[in-house]
Amino acid sequence: MKEEYKKILVAVDGSPASNDAFNEALNVAERNDAKLFILTVVDYKFSIGDPAFINDALKFHLNNAEIELEQLIANSRVNQFEYETKIDSGNPKRKITDYALENQVDLIVLGATGRGAVEQALVGSTTSYVVNNAHCNVLVVRP
Repeated sequence: MKEEYKKILVAVDGSPASNDAFNEALNVAERNDAKLFILTVVDYKFSIGDPAFINDALKFHLNNAEIELEQLIANSRVNQFEYETKIDSGNPKRKITDYALENQVDLIVLGATGRGAVEQALVGSTTSYVVNNAHCNVLVVRP
């Protein structure tokens, strides 16, 4: 196990579990004087139908993600740290592991569950995938 983490990625989706993970990531970043990467991924896999409708729906969800992320940051002490944010779209589990690798993070912090309870029951959780496929340590925050 690493003695200190210098680059920490926290994935947030607006769920209570991801908010808990965000707060824990702040605590770990503070203890380690680390840079914090805050990632939100809008999942578009259920978008089917007219391409114009899909594009409008994706824009709507990306806009909502931006608002939620801005509120999360505004109501936190994250400004005490070096941090960067990213909002992306695609498959959350793959986007999280890819982003972590691209940025060579030392630790990924996730909530035990997120918004996708139905998906978790059908195809497995994002958290489980990240734990099993990440190149670095993963901290799973339980509610």
